[in-house]
Amino acid sequence: DETNKGTSSRQVDRKRGEKTMNAIIGFIEKGKPFFNKLAGNAYLQAIRDGFLAAMPAILFSSIFILCAALPEVFGVTLPAELSSWLWRVYNLSMGIVGILVAATTARALGESFSRKLPKGMTMNVVSVMLASISGYLMLAVTEIDGGIDVTYLGTKGLLCSFIAAFITANMYK
Repeated sequence: DETNKGTSSRQVDRKRGEKTMNAIIGFIEKGKPFFNKLAGNAYLQAIRDGFLAAMPAILFSSIFILCAALPEVFGVTLPAELSSWLWRVYNLSMGIVGILVAATTARALGESFSRKLPKGMTMNVVSVMLASISGYLMLAVTEIDGGIDVTYLGTKGLLCSFIAAFITANMYK
């Protein structure tokens, strides 16, 4: 008798789970046209492709932050020169992510626009990339005594990189 109660309660739980899952799937299916339209947006595709192209630099940089920060978690102190070098490599490689994303997003958007041009016309995506980098530097860099402020060349400047990429690709279009 008790085994029947256990079996029936499992069946009830399974039916509730199936009902909940079907409701979630139904909700997702209702939103499918919106998500398909969103996925087809050239600007969002360019952001995606721009980040994917910059991913090797981000991964490379991440190796150095792991090497610099992880030993301290376990109470191991690295020699000061080595720690300083690891942090420097991390800062220099992650510090240019904004520039990379500006260039690669502009390239991806330029290629998307180029595919939609009339037959025989193309867009020079290398020029779009270079102009986007220049535009990005105009937006993200400020002059300070004896040099430039590089605060927004890394991940803090991603919004500027998208703006520069979008404006530049549209100007070339």
